[in-house]
Amino acid sequence: MVETERAVYVQRLDPDRREAYVEAHEEVPDGVTDAMARGGVEEFELYVRDDVAVCILECRDLEAYLDAVDGDEAVAEWERYTGEFKREGVDADADPESGIPFMERIWRFDPDDRQ
Repeated sequence: MVETERAVYVQRLDPDRREAYVEAHEEVPDGVTDAMARGGVEEFELYVRDDVAVCILECRDLEAYLDAVDGDEAVAEWERYTGEFKREGVDADADPESGIPFMERIWRFDPDDRQ
């Protein structure tokens, strides 16, 4: 099994545009998913509840992922488009280190770690 890194981030949606945000994700452009694949994404999940969107990204190397999506025009165009439905979240025009509001993991439970 390939070791992966997990990154999580939250975005706040405009409650009046929530459904448009959800509908936009029915057809994510190929250019976006191509960049994600180039960046080594193993799995990406998006969850929505009320005005909160939670993104869970698993990839082989987070820095390689950021390098692959940084400056990719399809990704930037997608983030600007979906940004229309958000109050805060990914900033397509920021540097990669601050453009994605990654969360800090503060606790984890793994039953295999128990003695």
